[in-house]
Amino acid sequence: MHKKLPYTVRFNESNQEVVLSGAVRPRDADDFKVIARCVEEAAANLSGTFYLNLKRLRHLNHTGFVELARCLLRVRARQPTLAIKVIITSVIPWSEARFQFLTELVGDVTAEVYDKDFYPGQAVIENDQLIPCLRTQTNILWAHERKLLPRHGMRPGLKVADICCGIGDFATLVDKEFAPAQIVAVDHSQPFLEYARGVAQEFGLADIDYQRGDASNLLLDDNSFDFVSCRLALQIFDRPEHILQELHRITKPGGRVYLTNEFMSHIYGYPRDANIGWTYRHASEIFAVLGMDLDFGPKMRAYLTDGGFTDIKIDLIEVSNANTDPEDFRRVVASWSDYILGEVASAAGQDEQTKQRMRQGFQDHMYAITHRRGYASWPVCVASGRKPESSG
Repeated sequence: MHKKLPYTVRFNESNQEVVLSGAVRPRDADDFKVIARCVEEAAANLSGTFYLNLKRLRHLNHTGFVELARCLLRVRARQPTLAIKVIITSVIPWSEARFQFLTELVGDVTAEVYDKDFYPGQAVIENDQLIPCLRTQTNILWAHERKLLPRHGMRPGLKVADICCGIGDFATLVDKEFAPAQIVAVDHSQPFLEYARGVAQEFGLADIDYQRGDASNLLLDDNSFDFVSCRLALQIFDRPEHILQELHRITKPGGRVYLTNEFMSHIYGYPRDANIGWTYRHASEIFAVLGMDLDFGPKMRAYLTDGGFTDIKIDLIEVSNANTDPEDFRRVVASWSDYILGEVASAAGQDEQTKQRMRQGFQDHMYAITHRRGYASWPVCVASGRKPESSG
């Protein structure tokens, strides 16, 4: 009986690419020979550029790195005109420095960190200045979500993954409220994860496994989780279907994927509704310049259907000053104003006149929230889908 290897290696001929994923911890050259054979045989008949894809490589020990370098040196000796490109991820702390050394060791080899800027708005999203905004949002959304989560499949004892977990507030609240058997929380932003781990340590929460990762290439096994959440996140990616494919992959057959996304252009406030409406429509347009879709919420049913999910459930959270503490709601809008008029508007090249009009619109929305005659709302769409039992 063959022992299952802790890694997979395969050749994709159409892409001229060897994909290596998992954990590679060889004791010696003999332990590495399966990988070496695949790489060398794949490269033998190629011309142009040969790709070595390490996006999902979780671990590579020193022996493995040395053997990989020797393998590529053999490829270079046999095919001196073949360009070699190694695709690595910034999620693994050592990868960039080590593979930079490899490029110097082996001629005509380049190392590309594919997720250094893997979605257009990354610079303004993965920023610790966003933390106050995320905290205030979670504070008012949780009161609504905790009631909806059981309808979408959440219950005690599940294996849960929270992808694009941000500062970890949702994972913390789920851990306290629903007592999952396991909870893994993944985000690409190092500042967010440092904050999340600090909060977990302060509150004595040892159950949550915070991991740095890329949502489009998760370092998590297939069919591993009963409930996978991805909140207010698909809207920030220019290729949300790629993220959804990964969520589907890591969900167990019969498990559910749970999503929330906004409908920004339909945020409302009265009085002063005209300027409030213009402000949020324009904010949605600004985010679109950066490759984000803050009106993604109503599109989730279509994406879940196209992604192969069944038993799709849809809900709408209508946060308003009638069902939420007005001061908490006002603080959320104030954090939006600071963030959008600072980081986002600058990145999108907005002029001062436009920013001033938007600033007034945010102030008008806060006025509508707190005035005794005012009404204000923020629609957040909720959706979940079931991975069919037949999915492998």
